[in-house]
Order: sequence, then C-alpha cells, then structure tokens
Amino acid sequence: MAHYQTEQKKMLLAFLKAHSDQAYTIDELWEAMKAEQSLEMVPGKSTIYRIMPGLVEEGLVRRFVKGNSRSFVYQMICGEHCDSHLHLKCSVCGKLYHMDDQETEDLIAEVFRRHHFSVDEEKTVLFGHCEDCGKEEGKS
Repeated sequence: MAHYQTEQKKMLLAFLKAHSDQAYTIDELWEAMKAEQSLEMVPGKSTIYRIMPGLVEEGLVRRFVKGNSRSFVYQMICGEHCDSHLHLKCSVCGKLYHMDDQETEDLIAEVFRRHHFSVDEEKTVLFGHCEDCGKEEGKS
C-alpha cells in the first residue's frame, strides 16, 4: 500500500513529534494543534480521523485505550530504533518512557528463560505509574 505525504499528514506528524511525550484523543489533538497554529493551517478533524489509522499501520504512532473508557489516544513513537526496545507508559499522566536497549534485551531474555515465551518488543508496552504520579497517588 502506498503511503502519501500530504501537507496535512506532514503537519500532523510534526506536531506529534514535537509532543511525543503526550498522548491525545483526536479531539484533544485537534484542539492542541489549533492552540499552537492558526485555524486555517490545522487539518480538519475529519482529516485527522482519516490519517491516523495509516500512521498507526505505518508504526509511526501507537494507539492506546484511554483509561477504562472506550476512547483511544494516539502518541508518536520516535527514534530510529524505537521498535527494538520496550516502552513504559504511565497510566495516570500518559507519558511514554523508552527503556534502554540493553535493559530490554535482558528483560526479554529473562522472560524467555523463565517462561519460554518470546516477547515482541515492537508491540509491547508496559503500563504502570511513573515516579511523579506514584508520589501523587501515595498522598491520597
């Protein structure tokens, strides 16, 4: 399948890359883009809905379920070798952390050694709470 680089797609990718530590619903993404750029420059919401599945399919963006809802959030996966290490995603603030390649290899090797199970690091994201959100949770 051919992957076209329209101006809207380029704009969307540039925004997501600049905010790669954040995940957005389509509505949140559209609002955030409008806040940074003039409305005439921002792709329409329907265009973003149309482009996003292709970005997910291309492996440029990951789609996550937002909390316990039926909504999805989208987040840019950056880096030249982002498919060769695991990611940690905070379920509270939504930040995405990249594990070190060696840590990933060690963890995957240990899972295989103990369970004879091969982990696909390109598709695996570990969910939990980051240090800051863990501190907030302990205050309650």
